[in-house]
Amino acid sequence: MTRFKFWLLIFCVVIILLDKFSFISKMRDYIAVYVQKQTSIIVYHIKNYPKLVLLQQSEQYNLESENTKLKQQVEQYSVLLKQQKNLDTDEKSLDSLALQSRLYNNYGTSVARAIIDINYLVNHKMLIDKGSGNNIEVGEAVVNQLGVIGQVSIVNNKTSQIILLANPDFKIYLQTVDSKSKMLAQGTGNNNLIVKYISKSTNIKAGDVLVTTGLDDIYPANIPVAKVIRVFYENNGFNSAICQPVVDYNKLQYIVVLKNANK
Repeated sequence: MTRFKFWLLIFCVVIILLDKFSFISKMRDYIAVYVQKQTSIIVYHIKNYPKLVLLQQSEQYNLESENTKLKQQVEQYSVLLKQQKNLDTDEKSLDSLALQSRLYNNYGTSVARAIIDINYLVNHKMLIDKGSGNNIEVGEAVVNQLGVIGQVSIVNNKTSQIILLANPDFKIYLQTVDSKSKMLAQGTGNNNLIVKYISKSTNIKAGDVLVTTGLDDIYPANIPVAKVIRVFYENNGFNSAICQPVVDYNKLQYIVVLKNANK
């Protein structure tokens, strides 16, 4: 019996030493902490599951609201940036028109804003924001820094209608830059002009720019009007040419109305 107690005591001492100085204690503590941690997390989720769901929904709603606000801010900034660019373009356009206006010594000038309306452009007409109240009259020339746009056809108190170059009812005398050969151009109704009865001896080719003659007392001389696209022979012994206006009506912002001071 005494021997049994002795060996039992030795065994207990060994167990105590192993528990204290070996990896067993560390493993035991790690397992105990891990189990307690996982148990606490599970208990927490069980107790707070409804709150967590509501919190996630609330956070998601807040995130959606913030995203919506950010999109609105981006759109606002985009609009402001576009407006600023338009203002810069308008200023440059007005500066160019003001500089150009000084070139027309015998013409009074009035700068107006173009009112782009697809229904009018389809009919090769355009509105401007000035009318009889601004001394605009029927028949006056309409140009910008690139060239001829058309002519005033109808005048109201605050607006005026412009007939554009491509309108079939519009006619204008033109000349070549080099030879000054005169010819009559007319709108075709499909954004082009046609020039007929060109003498076969006239040196005209695709790419040439035709300008005003200054003989009609409407337009000053040598303003660009149209660019020749194609030249072809007619059976009547003359050549004809298809031309494209030098001004893109879809990009118009400001125009100049010219009034001949000598008329």
